[in-house]
Amino acid sequence: MDTAHRPRADRLRHASRARRAREKEQLRETILSAAAALFDETGYAGFSLRKVAERIGYSPTTIYLYFADKDALLFAVCREGFKRFYERLRFAFDSTADPRARLEAMGRAYFAFAQEYPAHYRLMFTERVDFLLTPIEPEGEPAVGSLGLLQEAISLGMAAGVFEPGDPEAVADAVWAAVHGVATLTLPNPPPAAQLFDEQRAQRLREETLRQVGRGIARGKEYG
Repeated sequence: MDTAHRPRADRLRHASRARRAREKEQLRETILSAAAALFDETGYAGFSLRKVAERIGYSPTTIYLYFADKDALLFAVCREGFKRFYERLRFAFDSTADPRARLEAMGRAYFAFAQEYPAHYRLMFTERVDFLLTPIEPEGEPAVGSLGLLQEAISLGMAAGVFEPGDPEAVADAVWAAVHGVATLTLPNPPPAAQLFDEQRAQRLREETLRQVGRGIARGKEYG
């Protein structure tokens, strides 16, 4: 029986369930957004479910209906971050077949994510690095698998004779270490030790890092 011919009471119940489901999902997204913003302000030590609840105008009990504890909420924030992170890297990876241009595009995407989502980035890569190895449901793969795209890009470049031959995993780790270090140093609202990089200097550092990384793994003539 299609919707138009259902009894009115059934249609109302169906509409009510659909509305409650939307409201539940909207509140979950509100909690995640507030949690990310709070984490960016306070870091791990100052973060609490009570503070998240205060920020969105609900009781802590409401938060517990969605997340079992502080770590469960922060992992959910982290999981959303890795989804966005992977989408950025995937788009950059697919944007060109040229190995050098692909690697540079992925580096730019990495830096752009860190700048746009500093709270997520800190949580993913500095504050709770154990989350990197935590399986993400329903896929079941660890979050760090997002970086497999970098290794694939390196492997393809080596196979094409554009990058120096070697161990793709080790080279990808070295590239990641360089890019991660610069991304962390130039995050918005950085810790005092990183405040020597104003935006102009930070941008020069990011550009030079991409140039040096590409130059370092290029085969044959100097990287352009």
